[in-house]
Amino acid sequence: MGPRAGSPESRREAEALRREVPAPILGHYDRLVTRGKKAVAYVRHGVCTGCRMQLPSGLYAKLLRDDDVCVCDNCARYLVVAPETPPPPAAKPAPAPKRAPRKRSPAARKKTVAVSA
Repeated sequence: MGPRAGSPESRREAEALRREVPAPILGHYDRLVTRGKKAVAYVRHGVCTGCRMQLPSGLYAKLLRDDDVCVCDNCARYLVVAPETPPPPAAKPAPAPKRAPRKRSPAARKKTVAVSA
């Protein structure tokens, strides 16, 4: 396990990482955090999980290519593609019991006989 969130080790590590991030990106991130928002959102199936809006196809393709840092046009959060999790194995449904053919009433039988004659 890594260091605790409030420990001096984690603060030093965070400061070292912050020095590597460009100033405009770090400023935008800090601005979102000070407003009480989460600054990063996952993207699942082309939808931003921060605002639940569908991303434009070009932005989603750019995000999948991992060319550049992408920001949601709607909520301004930084976007990260969510790791794909395989769906749980589906249990085979039980076969439906076979039903006996429905018996027709005597009145219904008379109608079909009368029509065909």
